[in-house]
Amino acid sequence: MGHFSQKIGWNYGAIPLSRHETHDKVIELMKKEPIGKVLDVPTGTGILADRLRKLGFELSCCDINPSFFSVPDLKIEIGDLNQSLPFPDESFDYLICLDGIEHTENPSNAMREFSRILKKGGKIFLSLPNFLNIERRLRFLFTGTFSKIPSHEVVRDIWKGDLSMAHLNPLGYPILKFIMEHCGFRILQLEKDRKKPRMHWLLPLVWILRLYGRLASQKRREVYRLNETLMDEIIMGGNTLLIIAKKVV
Repeated sequence: MGHFSQKIGWNYGAIPLSRHETHDKVIELMKKEPIGKVLDVPTGTGILADRLRKLGFELSCCDINPSFFSVPDLKIEIGDLNQSLPFPDESFDYLICLDGIEHTENPSNAMREFSRILKKGGKIFLSLPNFLNIERRLRFLFTGTFSKIPSHEVVRDIWKGDLSMAHLNPLGYPILKFIMEHCGFRILQLEKDRKKPRMHWLLPLVWILRLYGRLASQKRREVYRLNETLMDEIIMGGNTLLIIAKKVV
């Protein structure tokens, strides 16, 4: 879902609802994968699905709200990540979920559905706001929240009562990884959408946190996943964290 991105020289038709850098990163990674069947959910405007189709992949599109969908040559299915998706078991080789999981009321259900409809050995490309970069950690210290809370007027008048447009679950990487592993996924790699140069002003705080991580006991490092959350891809990452995982069960 995310926000409408703007980009000078954007040449791919409809404007993506998630950050265009995330779309470009997924395209870069998918170019290295064998051709197969892909589900894009939530598909938003459908522009990423259209770009993947032009690479030779067989695309299926799904979203709870089809009103943004703007690719006439593709068909869209209506589906709610909080419930069952309208696809048989083990239907897809790849699943793309960009800026969707944080909008769900039940992210564990969404992950179970992803596992159900993805073939064993299939890959999932999932993005969400990087709630654990140093900038957002500092924001949480001062505001007590990771995301802006929408007003009831916005929900009523602009979103027409559709809560799926809001960040309902500010999932951090450790709990999301736990849910994914429980549902049979193994994380292969992490990617960030882009660098945020201004975060270098916060490097002294990062050094303090990394020193704490080094001094912490092995058990504490494991329980809080400190070795991972203090990685550059997360603590110095951009606005969006991209997770690539494989279904192993």
